[in-house]
Amino acid sequence: MIRAEAEKLTCNLLMTAMEHSRLEDALDAELRNTRKEASDLRQKLHIQLQEKIDLESKLVPYRVKGADMEAARKAEASLVEKHEKRSADREVLLGKVENERDKALVELAEAREETKKIAAELAQTRDKSKKAAEELARSHEEKEGLKKQTHELEQSAAQVLFAGFDAALEQVACQYPELDLSMVSICNEVVDGKIVPSED
Repeated sequence: MIRAEAEKLTCNLLMTAMEHSRLEDALDAELRNTRKEASDLRQKLHIQLQEKIDLESKLVPYRVKGADMEAARKAEASLVEKHEKRSADREVLLGKVENERDKALVELAEAREETKKIAAELAQTRDKSKKAAEELARSHEEKEGLKKQTHELEQSAAQVLFAGFDAALEQVACQYPELDLSMVSICNEVVDGKIVPSED
């Protein structure tokens, strides 16, 4: 009985050893497969890393170009902002210039109207001046005529005066023939009781 139990136990031990050996073989095969997969994975990872490095090296110029483009975009944006500010300033200035132009046009129209009025007044003044000049010419002519008439009247009066004086002298000489009338003249005058030539 004991021998049978011992043989049974031995058989079980043998079966266990075989199972253990089979399990070790399976584990070794699985370990080999796992190691092979790990090696494949390492190789794939190495390839992917190399591809990533290659891709990074290819991306560097694009990144630099992108940075340059971004800097250029910012510079262009700043330039556009400056141009927009200039344009706004120009619009403001243009509005001021247009207002000044409108004011100048209004002032010019008013100046033209004023010039027309002044021209009309000047024409009237010229007409008045022309009439005044004509009247002055007529007055001058009348004055010259009056001067001439006055001169003629003066000469006529002088002639009448001389003729009257001579007639008076003739009458005195006729009435008093003994008197010396040689010093008696219309051009002389009496000074201090004596007949002397007139100073005029």
